[in-house]
Formats: sequence, C-alpha cells, structure tokens
Amino acid sequence: MMFKKSPAAREVILKKAMKEIEKLLIAMEKDGKDLTRMKLKKYQKTHHIDCACDKCKLANKKNDPRLRGLREYGFKAFVAETDIEDTYFEDEI
Repeated sequence: MMFKKSPAAREVILKKAMKEIEKLLIAMEKDGKDLTRMKLKKYQKTHHIDCACDKCKLANKKNDPRLRGLREYGFKAFVAETDIEDTYFEDEI
C-alpha cells in the first residue's frame, strides 16, 4: 500500500478493523456466546508447500518457510471454554 506510513491511512485501517471486530462480537453475542471469556488470536497463512511463486521458490532455496508468500493475515475471535486455553494463549502473546 502506498500510504502505509501516513497517520491518516493508519487511522482508516484501524477504524475498519474495529468495525469488523464489532460486527464479529455482535454476531457471537447473537449466537448466545458468553463474551466474558472471549479471546483474540493473530494468525498467518502462507502459500502451500508445492507453490511455485517467486517468494516460495526463495523460501525453498534458503530453507526458511517464514519467507513463503502470505495468503491470509488476520485474527480469530473465540470464547475460551477452559482455563487451559486461557493460559495457553496468554503465554503465546
């Protein structure tokens, strides 16, 4: 994105993300979820190991899967049902 470093563009991106989070939480609440134990987790999905794009070729050449092309980047919202999930995700962040 060309305007990635401008404060105005960052503000727009944050507002869009907050709207999406709000929609997600409203939908979860309508489904009857108890949001007091709600958790957010970041995730990244890269290209498949058999992909032949330039980034994946470089990743294979350097033997570093972190260099693969990025397919998706986002977050997941869920309601933790046990304390094990709570401690697992708190340690991860």
